[in-house]
Amino acid sequence: MAHNLMAKRATLEQRSRRLTLIVVGVLVFAGVVAIATSALMTWAVQGTLAHWLLLTTFTAERLLPLVGAGLLLGQMPLWRWPVAAALLVAGIATGLPWHDELMQVLAPLPGAPTHFFLVGPLACLLAGLLLVLPPSLRFWPSLLVMPVLGAALALAVDFSDPTFHDRTYLPWALVTTVWVLLTAGLVAGIFTASWTMIASRVFGSWLLAIGALYGGAYMASKQTELVPPPFVAPPVISGSFPGFDPILKSFERWGPRRRTLQDGREG
Repeated sequence: MAHNLMAKRATLEQRSRRLTLIVVGVLVFAGVVAIATSALMTWAVQGTLAHWLLLTTFTAERLLPLVGAGLLLGQMPLWRWPVAAALLVAGIATGLPWHDELMQVLAPLPGAPTHFFLVGPLACLLAGLLLVLPPSLRFWPSLLVMPVLGAALALAVDFSDPTFHDRTYLPWALVTTVWVLLTAGLVAGIFTASWTMIASRVFGSWLLAIGALYGGAYMASKQTELVPPPFVAPPVISGSFPGFDPILKSFERWGPRRRTLQDGREG
């Protein structure tokens, strides 16, 4: 009897996991189409991707902690990963409206104001801290770490805005962030061999090293506070029309006078 119940439970978990992977796969494919369409439209209009809205999203500092968080979610048991994902999303949703308060918390760190408040190294450290743990020990620490990681990712999204507060940037950046998480989670969910657990822990150690090295380098940098640019004194204004002399001189005609139709008639 107990054996039959365990077999039914295992079958149900396999079906649920397969259905989850299918749904996530559809969402990932839809994200690929949307992001590719955005890039192609930018290329068609501007002829380059230098000013693409999502260009700053696909940088190593942004992608590494997102991939780490996605691997964490993908390798968690089926009934646990929704809880961790909800906490991560809650951290992102909290970090966006409370970004001023979070910046005040991070501001005392050396070099924080001049290096985007160290949110990139902080996100790498948090994701790596969970990944280096054995898979069976990741869930309970994630209940504390995931909200903080989500807040750090939210600040990274806010700081990576390449526009002057374009209204379309934040929705696109958040959708792309979720897409990267789902893609990494889908890969981790498909490949469930034992070596993938070892590989994820190795990747977690890399994230810890990257976060520590970059964070330490930023904190040890000589420029630890924002310095305004030097003020250039304006030139001394003189003449009959102060400030307008260069403009008035540009209207003067030097050399031979330009020939007009009236000159032709007179000739």
